[in-house]
Amino acid sequence: MSKKNDRALNFYNKVLGLDRLHYGMWLPEDELTFSKLKEAQERYEDYLIEHIPKNVKSILDVGCGTGILTKKLIDLGYDAEGLSPDINQKQVFTEKTNAPFHHLGFEDFSIADRYDCIIMSESSQYINIDKIFENSSQALKKDGLLMICDYFTLDGVSGEISKSGHNYKKFINRIGSSNFSLLADQDITGSITKTLDLGLDVVSKFLLALEILTEKIQGKRPYLKKIIFWLYRKKIAKLTKQLDLLDSTKFKENKSYRFILLQKAASS
Repeated sequence: MSKKNDRALNFYNKVLGLDRLHYGMWLPEDELTFSKLKEAQERYEDYLIEHIPKNVKSILDVGCGTGILTKKLIDLGYDAEGLSPDINQKQVFTEKTNAPFHHLGFEDFSIADRYDCIIMSESSQYINIDKIFENSSQALKKDGLLMICDYFTLDGVSGEISKSGHNYKKFINRIGSSNFSLLADQDITGSITKTLDLGLDVVSKFLLALEILTEKIQGKRPYLKKIIFWLYRKKIAKLTKQLDLLDSTKFKENKSYRFILLQKAASS
C-alpha cells in the first residue's frame, strides 16, 4: 500500500456519483441498477458494523476510501480513524469528516497498542500477508480484533484473475503462525457478485455504443474509425479484458469473498 493516486475513486465518486468503492451485499431480488448498488453498499457497511463486538471503542479503518464507513462509526459513538496511502482518498475523507487520517500505507504504520479493532474492507488484498498480521498485532490492544472483508483466490487459479487477492488457504494457514485466533470465517460470495454483473452490463453497453457510433463514421469517413480505434486502442483493450474479469461465474469459480474476524491473544 504505497502512496498513490486512485483514479478509480475519482471516476466512481465524480462521474458515477458513488461514495463507496466496495462491492456491497445484494438481495436476490435486486435489479441491476446503480440505486440498488448504493443500497447494497450501505447493507455491506451495516453488516460490518453489526459484527463489531460490544466492548469495542477505538477503530482504525484501513483503506478508508471516501470515509463513509468511518463517519458512520463516529456517528455511532466509536473513536474511529482512517488510513490510506492515496491522495484522493485523503482529500475526500477530510471533506466528509474531521476524524484523524493517516496518509501512509499500512506496511509503514507503526503505532502500538491503540485500537480495539482494525477493519480492512477490501484493502487486505493490497497488503503483504506478513505485514497484515505483524502491524495489526502491534497496533491492537490485548484481545484486539482484526476484521477483514475481502475476496481471496482459490487454489489452482492462474491468469489475469489470479493477480488480485491473497490465496485463501495460504492466508488461513498464516493465522496458525500468528498470535491471532480465528473467531469467524463466513463465505459471502453469493451476495456480492451482482456488482460484477452490473459492471459487466455497463462495460458491454459502452463497447456496443462505441461500435455503433464508429459504424456510422465508417460509412462516411472510414479513416476516422481507424484513427479513433488507434487512439483509444489501449483503453479499448483494457475494457475488453475487463469483460472476462467481470464475469461473475468465473469469479465464483476462482475466488471466494469472505468475512473473517480474528482476535489478538491477550498475552501478546
